Amino acid sequence: MKIGILSMQEVKNYGSYLQAFSLKKNIEALGHECDFVNIVPGRQIGAYKQGRFHKLKLLVERLWGWDFVKRFMTIWQFQTRFSKEFLPYLGVKEGPTIDYHDIVVIGSDEVFNCVQKTWFGFSPQLYGEGLNANKVISYAASFGSTTVEKLQKLAIKDEIARMLNKLNQISVRDENSKKTITALIGREPEMHVDPVLIYDYSEYVPQEIHQSDYIIVYSYPNRISDVNEISAIQKFAKKKGLRLVSIGHYFPWCDDVVVPTPFEVLAWFRDAAYIVTDTFHGSIFSIKYNKKFCTIIREMNNQKLTWLLKQFGLESRIITDLYLLENTMEAEIDYQPVNEKIVLETARSMAYLKENI
Repeated sequence: MKIGILSMQEVKNYGSYLQAFSLKKNIEALGHECDFVNIVPGRQIGAYKQGRFHKLKLLVERLWGWDFVKRFMTIWQFQTRFSKEFLPYLGVKEGPTIDYHDIVVIGSDEVFNCVQKTWFGFSPQLYGEGLNANKVISYAASFGSTTVEKLQKLAIKDEIARMLNKLNQISVRDENSKKTITALIGREPEMHVDPVLIYDYSEYVPQEIHQSDYIIVYSYPNRISDVNEISAIQKFAKKKGLRLVSIGHYFPWCDDVVVPTPFEVLAWFRDAAYIVTDTFHGSIFSIKYNKKFCTIIREMNNQKLTWLLKQFGLESRIITDLYLLENTMEAEIDYQPVNEKIVLETARSMAYLKENI
């Protein structure tokens, strides 16, 4: 059969890339032809409208500083490599997707999260509307920080409920998404883990080992900006005699920044001494490679991140007080039950895809 994946594959983000790659490869392993369905932008809604100069404003904020040239070169390299190397290799094509698919799989990532400023806005397509397919399902989809109350306030609750009700099968990746679906349509979805956890990338990840003399800082631009957070991270790195290496984005308080391929990112995580992150996939990569890490929880990602760590019994890796950074980092992690759960969840995920495709 011809399967289409409607995901965040167009977003220039390592996590989005690797989850899309995994889902595509796992579906192809079931014997199907698989490609990507590009997002058709919808309307901009409420306080989440992306203004005409939104991207320009973000760019200025990221470039502002005495180290303008370094900032500019990192952004240019990141954007260029994604556009010219990474996305073409993944199989992402430009323009709307008009081909017929036997089945479209929506997910993974925050495909159901419309309460955020994005170039595609509130796209009904992400909820299954207007797809040229005989059947539409989701896999490990997420509402992110979206709640029923927020949808009600934006006056789109009933519209989303109507569209979701038409999906042939629904799978989500976190508790908030499960509760939201159940409240919207009275139907309890299945739950599955992020695709990154269920795929073995060994064939693609470089085998050359990095010296483990570094701590990875994995975050988005301007997210780790509090002086107390920065000071705590630097103090820990200095005490351990380790470099601070940022992946993909430049932070002036880190020792180095690298803009690797998505598969090289996994190698950097594999060989790191420690990881500091405040992102979902930064935590996923750390778990996948059984690393010592800590996750800084933000209001914007509290629901999905807290659930992820709770799901694997790793709540102790959550940082709310940076003064506890060293204790959290140094605490041993028993990864045996975590790895056993990943094996079980991988089997469950593949069974779901095989049954519904």
